[in-house]
Amino acid sequence: MRNVFFFLIALCLCSCDDIAYENYHSFNEEGWNTDSIVSFECTVLDTIMLYDLILNVRHSVDYEYQNLFLFLESEIKDTIEIILADKTGKWHGTGVSDIREFKHTIQAKKRFSSKGSYLLKVEQAMRYGEKAKIQRLANIIDIGLIISKHND
Repeated sequence: MRNVFFFLIALCLCSCDDIAYENYHSFNEEGWNTDSIVSFECTVLDTIMLYDLILNVRHSVDYEYQNLFLFLESEIKDTIEIILADKTGKWHGTGVSDIREFKHTIQAKKRFSSKGSYLLKVEQAMRYGEKAKIQRLANIIDIGLIISKHND
């Protein structure tokens, strides 16, 4: 029994070590306003290690779209699309009850060029058709950034 206990503790410590940074921003019931930019700031101490940068989106099953367009800004500004559901409406990711969580790797095998603080800004970029912004994006519960050590 004692060996099992130590094994479980060692397993927990090993699995936790892979996460270098994890932080979330929660939205109120009004939703994610188009003018609300979420910022994640982390400190990097290891410039040799390879990292995976992952956005974690938690949303309600009442979210009315299959995807989520985001503007990302770090060293350069970029736009990404996260497919949250297939064409039939079946949600990707995991979840219990009416909450779903979907992890999307935004960059794999990232090596930071120097030690120090890094900032990632995330802005919702959903639109009606060609131009009209969706002012308040409902049923996105929170968005998080996970930076984990890359494992082959």
